[in-house]
Amino acid sequence: MTTESRAQYDVRAAFARGFRAWRLAHQIPLKQIASDLRVSISTISAWELGQRFPSGRHFEQLVNYTGLPPCRLFCVMSHRCVPAGCVVAMSQNASV
Repeated sequence: MTTESRAQYDVRAAFARGFRAWRLAHQIPLKQIASDLRVSISTISAWELGQRFPSGRHFEQLVNYTGLPPCRLFCVMSHRCVPAGCVVAMSQNASV
């Protein structure tokens, strides 16, 4: 595996864990998210399994759907995961 393909795999895997953790914590069925985002259940499943990554449009829909800063979709334990970009987003959200 090349360094680039390993990095892509790591990003997909981090997103898959974070997105699935969010969905399970909110007890939202795959079918419901698929319907709300107008994608197939197999698409949502592929995202959660790290087989595929959402397109830019779908990623933006997920951010709006979850209400999370984009970086939070890559963190399973949000209180322990504060990427640099998230700090800015969280401080902006906190001041609203």
